[in-house]
Amino acid sequence: MKNELQLLIESLEKKVQILQQIFSISKDQYELAGEEEFQPDEFDRLVDEKDGLLKDMERLDEGFDRTYQRIRDELQDKKELYREEIGSLQDLIKQTVDLGAQIQASEARAKDRMSGAILRIRQELNQRKTTARTVSDYYKTSNNIKYVDSIFLDKKK
Repeated sequence: MKNELQLLIESLEKKVQILQQIFSISKDQYELAGEEEFQPDEFDRLVDEKDGLLKDMERLDEGFDRTYQRIRDELQDKKELYREEIGSLQDLIKQTVDLGAQIQASEARAKDRMSGAILRIRQELNQRKTTARTVSDYYKTSNNIKYVDSIFLDKKK
C-alpha cells in the first residue's frame, strides 16, 4: 500500500512539473502573439510542445486513476494509518488545481492577444493587396495610353 501511495505522489509531482511547463509555454505564446513581427513557425513549435506535454499528462492521469481505484477502499478504511501520504496527495492536488486555473487565465490572455495579432496581419495583407492592385492598375493604364501628336502644333514648315 505504501508503494502505491508513493506512486500516486510521484505521479502528481510529475503532473505539477508538466503543468508548470505548460504555464511557461502559455506565457511564451502570449509574448509571441504580442510581438511586432509574428513568427508562425515559432508559434507552431510551442503548440506542438504543449501538445506533447498534454499527452504525457493524460497518460499520468490514466495511471493515477487506475492505481487509485485499486487502493481506494483500503485507503478510505485506514485513513489514520496513511495520514501523511494523504496530506501530501491533497497538497499536490491543490497545486495542480491552482496551476490549472493559472493556465486557463494565461490561455485566455494569449487567445485575446492572438486574435489581435491575426486581425493586424489580415489588415496588413489587405493593405498589401490594395497597394499591389493600385500599382498594377497604374501600369496597365500607362501601357494602354497611345502617344497622340499634339493637335496644336503646325506641321507645315
